[in-house]
Amino acid sequence: MRDLQPNLLDDFAYRVNKVIVEHESDPAFPKMDEGKVSREDLDDYLFDYQAVLDREGSARTQQTVYGVIAVIPLVVLNAFPAESLPWRSGMMTLMVALAIGIAIAAGIKAVQTAITRTKLRNIKAARPEVDAYINKVLEFEDRQQQTNP
Repeated sequence: MRDLQPNLLDDFAYRVNKVIVEHESDPAFPKMDEGKVSREDLDDYLFDYQAVLDREGSARTQQTVYGVIAVIPLVVLNAFPAESLPWRSGMMTLMVALAIGIAIAAGIKAVQTAITRTKLRNIKAARPEVDAYINKVLEFEDRQQQTNP
């Protein structure tokens, strides 16, 4: 049952909001008013950003999907008799099918990663002031962690 619950600690939006809530009273903490960012702008940005990060699913889901994709060529090549294939060997069929499957899965993963990066870049470009504020917040968090290990 634990596997069905989302892991909020890995959530980007949760991390940023947590830092803001914990340190907003700190005088050294960057203020939203200084960066001309409203809470609504921040929430919209974080929602859109997190939606892009979450669109590929969890690591377990990705592994399952890419594993199935990698095995599909094995099923397809095994549908043909070994004598009709150029290498005429069951072991070679296995190796070729897995190589093809892994290449297809890696290609799909590369395309998915490129799409995700492009969407994140577009979100950042559409709201540079919010992105700059979030970078200040995360830099503040990094400084806090360095001084308080």
